[in-house]
Amino acid sequence: MIQAFIKIRFFQIYRAIKGLGIIRSCLLLGLFVFVAFILFIQSSKYPNSLYVAGIYLLILILIQFKRSDKQFLKVHFNNFKRILLIEYMLLIIPLFICFIYNKQWQPLLLSVILLFVIVNINFRFKSLSLNTLIQRLIPSSCFEWKSGIRKNLLLIVPLFVLGLGTSFYIGSVPIVIFILGIIPFGFYEKGESLQMLLASEMGASGFLFNKILMQLILFSILVVPLIIAFIIFHYEIWYIAVIEYIIFISTHVYIIFTKYSFYQPNVKASGTQAFGIIGAMGVLFPFFIPIVWLLSFLFYFKSKKNLNFYLNDYN
Repeated sequence: MIQAFIKIRFFQIYRAIKGLGIIRSCLLLGLFVFVAFILFIQSSKYPNSLYVAGIYLLILILIQFKRSDKQFLKVHFNNFKRILLIEYMLLIIPLFICFIYNKQWQPLLLSVILLFVIVNINFRFKSLSLNTLIQRLIPSSCFEWKSGIRKNLLLIVPLFVLGLGTSFYIGSVPIVIFILGIIPFGFYEKGESLQMLLASEMGASGFLFNKILMQLILFSILVVPLIIAFIIFHYEIWYIAVIEYIIFISTHVYIIFTKYSFYQPNVKASGTQAFGIIGAMGVLFPFFIPIVWLLSFLFYFKSKKNLNFYLNDYN
């Protein structure tokens, strides 16, 4: 049964890659080769190998938190944790190969131990249904933000206040902006219903432009006060907060393009999740941002083509 389930996973990955086309598949392959090269170089020396292991395991922890099939596996498989362990071990094989080749035994042992810990993480955030003035001020077309703010308001507001109140500390604002910049990633995971898409009454280009514009405006309203506070107290290194802002804006635009490149009504597309990881890596490793820009350019045309199927009457 476990073997059959893992085989299904491989078929899902194959279908996602097959839907990309030759050019995007080659770009993705080139990206993976580049990442593998960086992984190999950084894992060859200590303590960089520890940092690499930490980032790799952090990605697995985020996957464990975000995956929505844990309850399904728990109900239908008595040994569901073994399935999770096998999946994560397959994902972490490149890291293990690098550590073994470079004889980094301590990070290797630590990764194995933490892998078993990650599998047993079963914490779930409780969604709150709040309807405050903040949500009512958000335009109706920005339903992703309305829903996201409703679920994360009790996290966003304290973070914002904490960032402003402690902006005289050099690391406070960048950390808060980082967390606030990560949160919107979850807003665009699932495709909206066809009725909500058609309600915009826009063509594909206008629809994408409006989505990006509203994303820029809403995210800017959230973080620009923090950036201003950071510049006031740390004007000699003002560029840190500004560069962080540009990185997140670039990544958010990329996330929107990936969502509508693989859009299907009421579906959380596997392609969106797979390529969303690249956007997350652009945040963790800023040297990936040029790749994010290139993929954004390509995904713009793919998302426009995909949306034309649904919004052709408004073009």
